[in-house]
Amino acid sequence: MDEVLAIPGGLGLGSLLTVIIQSIIQNSNFRSKRAFEEKKEAYVGLLEALQRAAIERTDQAAKAFAYWQMRCDLVGSKEVQVAIEELVESNDDVARRAKAML
Repeated sequence: MDEVLAIPGGLGLGSLLTVIIQSIIQNSNFRSKRAFEEKKEAYVGLLEALQRAAIERTDQAAKAFAYWQMRCDLVGSKEVQVAIEELVESNDDVARRAKAML
């Protein structure tokens, strides 16, 4: 029985299994970090574009906001998309805008 267990150990299967598991964990961590960075970039860009659109009220500022809105649609959850849409629809209503910002 000991000889049967010694054969896989002698072949280095334990080390190979360790490397595979470490690779899977590292890949998962990389994907999580990348997703977080993409969301952070999109949300910060959206807030900056919102501020710029509120101050300048130009066509270019509105297009920049629309660009960041689309980026948030790509990386954000359904709740984020609904919140952004509520923000867009409340453009002319100050009370509704304040509620949407919460």
